[in-house]
Amino acid sequence: MNNYTRRNLKGQTLLRHRNVSVVIEKINVDGPITKREIVNKTGISFAKVNTITSSLSKLGITVEIGKEESNGGRPSSLFNLNPNYRYTIGCQLSHTRIHTIVGNLKGEILFEEMKHYDKSIGKEAVIALLLNSIETLINNSGIPKEKFLGVGVAIAGLFNPNNEMTFPFPHLVNWGHVSFKEIIAEKFDLPCYVSNVANAGALAELNYGEGKGKNSILYLNVGSGLGLGIIFDGKLYQGVSGTAGEFGHISIDEHGPLCECGNYGCLEALASTRAVVKQAKTQVKQGVSTALLTMANEDIEKINFNMICEAASNSDKLAYNLIDMMGQNIGEGIVTLVNLLNPERVILGGTIMCASDLLINQITNIVQKRALEIPRRNMDIVFSKMGNYAGTIGATIPIIERFFQYQVNE
Repeated sequence: MNNYTRRNLKGQTLLRHRNVSVVIEKINVDGPITKREIVNKTGISFAKVNTITSSLSKLGITVEIGKEESNGGRPSSLFNLNPNYRYTIGCQLSHTRIHTIVGNLKGEILFEEMKHYDKSIGKEAVIALLLNSIETLINNSGIPKEKFLGVGVAIAGLFNPNNEMTFPFPHLVNWGHVSFKEIIAEKFDLPCYVSNVANAGALAELNYGEGKGKNSILYLNVGSGLGLGIIFDGKLYQGVSGTAGEFGHISIDEHGPLCECGNYGCLEALASTRAVVKQAKTQVKQGVSTALLTMANEDIEKINFNMICEAASNSDKLAYNLIDMMGQNIGEGIVTLVNLLNPERVILGGTIMCASDLLINQITNIVQKRALEIPRRNMDIVFSKMGNYAGTIGATIPIIERFFQYQVNE
């Protein structure tokens, strides 16, 4: 076989692999779909689409779910992805909890586990807790190990996709770089993909949530921290070293409270759920009248964000004012984002969800008053329907995308 023949065969193989990936992606995104619709949307010949869909059906990757309605003539078969052909594991390591899921190829959660922890237990103990969460879920799911495609981990911290350096909780300098990818891959003999929580949440919203069908979205993950995931032209924007979106560490008040990053007056130190809880505790200690103390059984340290949301909904003055100020601060931050980045949609998610009804009007009003007219007129602000799950679900998306692009051809 001469070099020309080898190159020609290699080119044919690459083209065939590309065609398979394009067809399965089209079925995944637009299914149920007919072969003729796939041809019209991809430009691949009917003969090739017919061969690919037959192979995918034989493998069990796609399923025929019925026939389309016909106005005459033979009705065409409708094809859809078999979501349970393979499975993924997603983990979200936030400031106070580890959320682990088993998901399918459609991002649907089949099993989950939540573990709360305190960072003071140390790096090694947190890593052990994370590994135990994954192992427990694999064992309890009853799914054979070979059915899992990989593990996705979304961290509250910094991740550089160029060199895969991972820094959870960067303010904890003694933690340093944690090799999650290597640790998890070695422990479970599965590929591991690492991302930032806000970036993972943005991917989840783009693929399954409030960002579906949009090309330019901003996902604000508001919880114990405050992060931003940026989607431009349908793709995740991470910056030159993967740290784009550290929105919570924009200083908006130089005389404000000290942030864990070392600066004063960061948005995260003023408008995160942890900051609001801290403000509530301080005011209760100062003797401000509120129902929060009764809700916490007279123990100030037990006051949490859910209590503040509930009290605010019941017209508790202290709680309502705290949520109101939180909305103002977040709204001011969004004004900057709208003017700077001109998104189609801003999506708010995370543990802030329990305050969504209380916050949406305040945030929207601030943006309507303060943002420039042209970018403001072409965008809207919504709350996620995924709640706290967006980051965990989004952590699995790189695994699924790799499967559709490469592994399905193996």
